Amino acid sequence: MPSKRSTLSAEPRLGVVPGWTSPARPSCGAPTFRPMKTVAIAGHSVRQSARRHYEHAGTLALSGAALLTGAVLIGADAAGGVAALPCAIGILAALEARRQLRLARRFTVGATSEERVGSRLWALEERGWLVAQDVTKDGGGNVDHLVQSPAVTFVIETKTSHARERDLEQSRRHARWAAATYGPGREVVSVICVQRSGDHPRLLGGVYVIGAPHLVGFLLDRG
Repeated sequence: MPSKRSTLSAEPRLGVVPGWTSPARPSCGAPTFRPMKTVAIAGHSVRQSARRHYEHAGTLALSGAALLTGAVLIGADAAGGVAALPCAIGILAALEARRQLRLARRFTVGATSEERVGSRLWALEERGWLVAQDVTKDGGGNVDHLVQSPAVTFVIETKTSHARERDLEQSRRHARWAAATYGPGREVVSVICVQRSGDHPRLLGGVYVIGAPHLVGFLLDRG
């Protein structure tokens, strides 16, 4: 994880999408904000995924219990391996229900992290910035948070405890999408906010990785 001693002493253009250039940022003026598919609720998509996994887990658990019960009843009344098949299917259903439950809990934790980061960002609206949560991308996928100052578009992904290499690549893809969406008049900065980290901003592979307590201050300084 990034060191708490790291600072923002790097040159200002770091963090911009490779190959992407923008003119000097204006000193004032309201940001332009293209209408996007967003529900304006941080973590909404992830919480919906968690709900689906919980429902699937419940259905599988009930099915598995019914099959195992049936296997016991059949086994009590019949000889041979008549009960083997429903017993095996019931066990498989129970194991899959357990896996779905683990996924649901993971998504629930992720949704809570996004909600907490999202709640920090609303304060920027008081400064005239524009904040969108859970933004749907053309072609599929979503961006956790998208923030616009008068000159800079910040594409922000939330992670609960750490950022992995694949998370950096995901963030760069989102930044390329934002660059293509908003045109050459805006600078695009890619950010990963780690909810359970207190680390200061650090640049990793063109992406700023930041602990949640330092996110808003970084955006204000950078925007």
